[in-house]
Amino acid sequence: MLRWATLLERNPHRIIGLLSPSWAGGDARGPIVDRPSAIDVAWDDVVLRAMGLAGRSRADVKAFFGLSDAELDRIAAGSWRCPIRPAWQVAVRIRNVECPRLENRIVGSVFAFLLAFCAIFYWVF
Repeated sequence: MLRWATLLERNPHRIIGLLSPSWAGGDARGPIVDRPSAIDVAWDDVVLRAMGLAGRSRADVKAFFGLSDAELDRIAAGSWRCPIRPAWQVAVRIRNVECPRLENRIVGSVFAFLLAFCAIFYWVF
């Protein structure tokens, strides 16, 4: 997955078309807009194909990288509000799915801050 993220980071401002979520019939569809998706970027890499990436379908990518539907949706899915993203954002999503520790620390820190704020507010008033 690091290679996939690195491929996207080579051209960080490239616009990547996002896929429909799996729960919305995303398995049968391509990107929401007419742009290459993150899956297309992975497929275009000769190294990933030589390592065993069998095709461009969601099922092939899930099997190759060992992803669940939720993880692939987190990386490559969008909505009608946000059908595209810069490549660097998709690369960050890939890295967060692969190693969620940093993301968990950020969420935990925000939660602790909110809890402390509420406690101080309650104590003062």
